[in-house]
Amino acid sequence: MSILLQPVITSTGLSALFRAQQGGFKAKISKVGLGSGSYQPHEGITRLQDEKYRLDLASAKTLADGKQLHLTVRDAEPIAGEGFFVNEIGFYTEEEVNGEIQHVLFAVYSSPTESIAYKSNDVELLLAFDLALTGVPSDSITVIDQGVELNILVAPELAKMGSAQIGNMHRHLKLKFALMDQGVL
Repeated sequence: MSILLQPVITSTGLSALFRAQQGGFKAKISKVGLGSGSYQPHEGITRLQDEKYRLDLASAKTLADGKQLHLTVRDAEPIAGEGFFVNEIGFYTEEEVNGEIQHVLFAVYSSPTESIAYKSNDVELLLAFDLALTGVPSDSITVIDQGVELNILVAPELAKMGSAQIGNMHRHLKLKFALMDQGVL
């Protein structure tokens, strides 16, 4: 699933971006938080309403003159309970404060009417986001990812499907030959 997100950039996110630029660096987006809160986001938000956990970015690409980021996330986290609808997403920057890395909510997306996905232990989510950055300079952000291509993550599932199809064809041909041997076909 790929959704074009136009998140609200938070005041704390803009402050972190400004501090990074003052130090001669770019703000580093490194984590994505998923939660079940459903609301209309605003600039004053400092945390997700009902954050479940944070994930590292699997891969990232810069598109459209640096104003759009294509981010992918692999969510294989086990959860307690039945599951939840992912209604809110937070994008976090890394900031070093007194030698420690802190994560600052840079931008948030939530919709009071639409869910993004459903998370359960039965399904591993592979999420792709196109993040439009219209409120900040295009050269002010970098993305820290794991360098894992989404296609590689899907390969084991495709191999299982291929194996199942070949098994089905093999059983069908065995049945067909058995019917031919009996003179039915």
